[in-house]
Amino acid sequence: MRVSMLARVMLGAAILMFSTGTVLAAREKEQKDDYPNATRKERSVEMSSREQRDLGKATDLVNDGKNEEALPLVQKILANEKIKPYAAAFAEQLLGRIYWDTEKDLEAVEETSKAIALDALPNNAHFALMYQLAQMQVQAEKYDDALVTLDRFEKETGKTDAEQWALRGNIYYRLDRFQDAIDTMKKALAASNEPKENWNQILMASLFELDQYDEAATIVKAQLAKHPADLKLIKQLATIYINGDKYPQAIEVLSGAKSQGLITSSEDYLQLAKLYANADKPADAASTLKDGIAKGALQESLEVNRLLGDVCTQAEDDACAIDAYTKASALATDGNVDYQLGYMLFYSDRGAEAKAALQRAIQRGGLKQEGEAFVLLGDIESYAGNDAAALVAWTKAEGFPSTKAMAAQRIKAIKAGVKLKRSGNK
Repeated sequence: MRVSMLARVMLGAAILMFSTGTVLAAREKEQKDDYPNATRKERSVEMSSREQRDLGKATDLVNDGKNEEALPLVQKILANEKIKPYAAAFAEQLLGRIYWDTEKDLEAVEETSKAIALDALPNNAHFALMYQLAQMQVQAEKYDDALVTLDRFEKETGKTDAEQWALRGNIYYRLDRFQDAIDTMKKALAASNEPKENWNQILMASLFELDQYDEAATIVKAQLAKHPADLKLIKQLATIYINGDKYPQAIEVLSGAKSQGLITSSEDYLQLAKLYANADKPADAASTLKDGIAKGALQESLEVNRLLGDVCTQAEDDACAIDAYTKASALATDGNVDYQLGYMLFYSDRGAEAKAALQRAIQRGGLKQEGEAFVLLGDIESYAGNDAAALVAWTKAEGFPSTKAMAAQRIKAIKAGVKLKRSGNK
C-alpha cells in the first residue's frame, strides 16, 4: 500500500463531523481559516445521524488500512438518494482516498473530482482537496488536467507559495514547457528557506533540455560557493560541463575534489580517469586509476585493469600496460584483452609470451580484430624462423577484409624468399 497523500486532507472535516450542536458551531469558529483571501462562501457541515455514524465507521476503517471493508460501506452511503451534499462530498473524497491507497490512480482522480464538484465541503477541506487533486493528476500523468486544477485553485484561493510554484514547475516540465518550468522553479527556490532536492533537479533537467548549460553552471557554482565540500553539487557541476562539452572544466572540478579527499567512490575515480583519457591525458588517467586502486576505492576488475592497460599503452608505459592487461586477461571471457596483451608483448621483444597470448585470444574468440590477431601471430612465427606456421596464420588472415591485402603481401614476400623486416613501431 502506498503512503496516502490524502491521509490528512479531511482530518479537520472528520473532527467536525463527529461534533454536534453548539460544540460543532464552536469548533467551526475555532478552526483556522487557511484561505482568508478566498471568495467562496463558507459551507456548513450538515448530515443525518446515520450518515455521521456510517461515515465515521468508514473513516476509521480507511485510517486502519482496511480499505476492502470500507469500500462497500462508502458505496452504500453514496447509493442513498436522500444523501445530504456534505455527506456525499465527504464520501466521494473518502472513496477517492481508498482508490488512491490501492493504486487505482484514475479512479481516485475521478472520485476526488466528484467531491470537489459537489461544492459542499468547508473551505479548508474543499481547497486542500483541490490542491491534492492537482498532485494526484500529476501522478496519474494527467498533466493538462493538473494545470487546469492548479490554475483554478490559485484563482479561487488567491494563494501562492513555494510548494505551489514547485508543483506548477513540475507540471510544466512534464508538458515539455521547459522555459516555463525554469522560470517557475526559480520562483519556488527563491520563495523557500528549505527547498526540496527534486525542485533543483527539475530546474537542472529543464536547463539541460534547452542546452542552457552556462546558466546551469552559474546556479550550481553559486550553491557551491556556500557549500564548497558538497560532493553532490560538485558532481552536478561536472555533469553540466560534460553535457556542455567542456571537458577541461569538468576535469578541473573533479580533480579539485579529488585533491580535497572528496572523491572516494569507484564511480568517481572511473569518471575522472575517463575524462583524462578523452582529453588525451593518458598519464593522468593512469595515475588516477593507480591512486584509486592503492586507496581501495577501485577494485582490480576487468573494466579497471583493461582501462588502465589502454591508458598506459597511450602513455607509452609498456610495463604498466602489460601488467594491467595480464590481470585483465585472468578475468576476461573473450579474447580482446589477450590480443592487446599479445600486441604489447610482441613490441616488448617477448615473442614467446606474445604468441601464447595471441593463441589464447583466438581460442577465446569474440575478437574485434581477429584478422589482425592472425597477422601478428604470423609475424611472430616468421621472426622465430617458423615460416610454415607463419603461412598458416597469414592465410587465415586473408579471410578477413581488414587484413586481406596485408596478409597477401606477407605471403607473397615469404614465398619469394624475402624475410619479413621487423618494425620497431607499434
